[in-house]
Amino acid sequence: MIYFLAEFVTSKGCGMADASKAGLTDSIIIDASVNAIMETLLDFESYPDWMSGVVEVEVIKRDKKKRGTQVRYVVDAILTKVNYTLDYTYKEKENKIETAYVEGDLDDCSSWYKLEALDDDRTEVTYHYEVAYSIPRALLNPLTKRLLKSVDKRVMNSSLNDLKKRCVLES
Repeated sequence: MIYFLAEFVTSKGCGMADASKAGLTDSIIIDASVNAIMETLLDFESYPDWMSGVVEVEVIKRDKKKRGTQVRYVVDAILTKVNYTLDYTYKEKENKIETAYVEGDLDDCSSWYKLEALDDDRTEVTYHYEVAYSIPRALLNPLTKRLLKSVDKRVMNSSLNDLKKRCVLES
């Protein structure tokens, strides 16, 4: 059943229910400055070294400050690899990074990180993550919804915890 689901989660086309969009928001306190955390988040090429499930990252476009503005990812989704490309927008006054889905194996995907300095050496990092999956109508049931919610929670937890571990190692 799980293998069957993995094959169809990224499928598009005939017999599909409307995209199931799930979103989660969570925060974590990291013993690092806003600048140190921002530098870690902007080092896309290092993601495969420390972010769970990230297999490959390619920065396709950069802005004048050499920050990635379009980034392609390959992620290990346990039974299959998922490819997608995101556009990045930087809101410097808010210490916020936003993403928007460009293309790939998902129907839609967006996220944002917001960094808030608690003091010189501690930062609250809030992460919001939404993804839309195409699910075959025959599989759209409470069990499938729980499974997808579980996957989304794992993505959320690993994103924040992996970031915290990386920032602590770098400090």
